[in-house]
Formats: sequence, C-alpha cells, structure tokens
Amino acid sequence: MVLNEEQQLLKDTIAGFLDEHAPTSALRELRDNPDAPAWQDTLWQQLCEMGVPAAAQPESEGGLGFGWLGQGAILREMGARLTASPLISSVVFAAAVVRHCASGEQAQQWLPGLTEGTEIGSVAFQEKSHFHVDAQLTEGPTGAISGKKMFVPGASKARSLFVTARRNNGDFGIARVTLPLHGVEIAEELLFDGNRYAQVLFDQTEISDANWLQGTDIEAGFQRAIDEATIALSAEMIGGARALLTHTVDYLCEREQFGVKIGSFQALQHRCAQAYCQLELAESAVLSALTALDNNPTDLRDTASRAKAMVSDAYEHISNEAVQLHGGMGVTDEMDVGLFLKRSRVCNQMFGDANWHRERFASLRGL
Repeated sequence: MVLNEEQQLLKDTIAGFLDEHAPTSALRELRDNPDAPAWQDTLWQQLCEMGVPAAAQPESEGGLGFGWLGQGAILREMGARLTASPLISSVVFAAAVVRHCASGEQAQQWLPGLTEGTEIGSVAFQEKSHFHVDAQLTEGPTGAISGKKMFVPGASKARSLFVTARRNNGDFGIARVTLPLHGVEIAEELLFDGNRYAQVLFDQTEISDANWLQGTDIEAGFQRAIDEATIALSAEMIGGARALLTHTVDYLCEREQFGVKIGSFQALQHRCAQAYCQLELAESAVLSALTALDNNPTDLRDTASRAKAMVSDAYEHISNEAVQLHGGMGVTDEMDVGLFLKRSRVCNQMFGDANWHRERFASLRGL
C-alpha cells in the first residue's frame, strides 16, 4: 500500500499498539468466553483516544486528516490481527448512512458521536441468510415496524440502530432506533469466525417522524454507504490475507522434512509466489478504491465491486493454501491459520460475495 510519510507513521504506530494490546490471541479470549462482549471496551476507548475513528476526517472537521488511505492502513493492521472493534460497523457504515441519507439537521445531531467513536451505532438491513438490500420489513399504519433483521454487528453494544424498512407509501426508508427500546429484542449469536452478530426482532416498535431519516434520495444514499463500508472491509481483508501469507512463508522457512527446510521445495515456492501475485493485484484494487473515496466521486459501485471481488478471491485462496501448506497443524486451534480462514469466509459473504460483485461489475460495464 503506497502511503505518504505521515500515513506510514500512523500505520506503524497502530501496528505497534495492536501488537501489544490486541494480538490475534485476544480474539480467542473473546470467542471462548460466552459472556464476553463483541469487543473490549478498554481497547476501543484507547483507539478513540488515539484518534483512530477520526483518522479519515479532514482537520477542518476535527479529524486527523489522513484520508481514506490512512483509514485503510489502520483497517489493514486490524485485519492482520483479527481485531474486534466497531470501526467498520459504526464509524464507517453507520456514519455513512447518516451522512448520505439523513437531513442536514439530523446529521448535525447524530454524526459527531459516531465519527468520534463515543456513540456506537449499527445498521440493521439484512433479512435473509445471504446479502440482500431490499427491505421487506414494513411500516405499519400506526407508524410502528415489525419483523426481523439478521447479522447485525455489535447490536448488543449499540445505542443507535439504523433500520431499513418500507414506508407506508412503499418508499425505501431508514429509521433510527435508540436502544434500549420497548418492542426491540436482541438475540446475540457467535459466528464461527469468533465475532458476535445479532438477530434483532421488532414487535410493533414505534418510530416517530423525527427518527425517520429525511435525506433527498435515501435509497441511493444507502447504496453509497454500503459501497463505502465494502471498501473499508476490503482494506481489512487485505491485512488479513497478507498476514496469513507472511505466517505461511515463515512456517515454510522453519519447518524441516527429510533434513531440509520445506520452503526450499520449488513446488511450494511456486504456490506461495502465485498467492503473492494474486494478493498484490487485489491490494492494487483496494488502493484504487481508497483513493477514489478520497476523491469523493459520485459513483463508487464499480470501484467497490472490483476491490471486493478481487480481495475475496485472494483471501479465500491464500487461506486455503495456508491450511494445505501447514499440513495437519493448519486445522488445529493452537495455530492462527484456522482463525484467518474462518474470517475470510465471513468477510467474503459480507456486503456481497465475490460472485455477486463480479456480476454487478459486469452489469455496470455493460458486459
């Protein structure tokens, strides 16, 4: 990833901090404790004090001014350590929903807490077991909503849920639900990558007019928010894929068989070289997407889809190869390989898998 001197310093600072306070083993501790939260509050508070949530914001708005390339560098380091946090779900996605779908007055009221990391938000839009944006949950005649949302990250710790629904007139809408609230039930689940998501049940949940987002084109704004979150997730995935490939190469250089290092076997070198080439191509696509975000284009769809499709393929391929090249040890829990493999599978499905994004990219290009 090509960074300027200040962005590189930010990346190195975050890497050193995470190595000390949030190594990969921290995810195991969260996973193995049934009463553990979705992430450690102390860690998130420390990251907020370092200015991590505001890294991409310009200094004129109280941010650090590192841009999306700087934010991408942070996400890459977090992906390399499988760090659990609300950076994507709240600071990127929920804030983008407010930025692109709310009125100016609503944004002034709700955005600062999300971008500073002091208020946790999450977006509840999935209603099926696969990526699906169109809302089936509807607003009833009295203004209440009923139904279920799935795979909501950090819902048990969120103060604000941004819920997609069809309004009485059939239009696509987004409601802000402040938690806790009567008529909202959160059932948290541990996914196999060690992170916690939730099903959120709404039972005649009353939504006031003031809590329906009132932007000019909410459906297009929500798609823009998804694309921004997709690019952020792609940056995290690059970090995970590169860390896993590095771990694998290190293992091949240490493991001996028949009295020689197995890393000297040309067949294994070829497999690592192929994985490296695929990773570099995917990182170029992610870098292009982050640069596009800094330039603030009106349409991110093809850029986001290209990045997500390429990094999904790369992360899946590298995780498969890592398991094979580690041999039987690759599927044991004492090694980190399995954690990265599971994370790669979950990330692949989030915001659309590789096939979904390839089809969208082809459609946008008229192919």
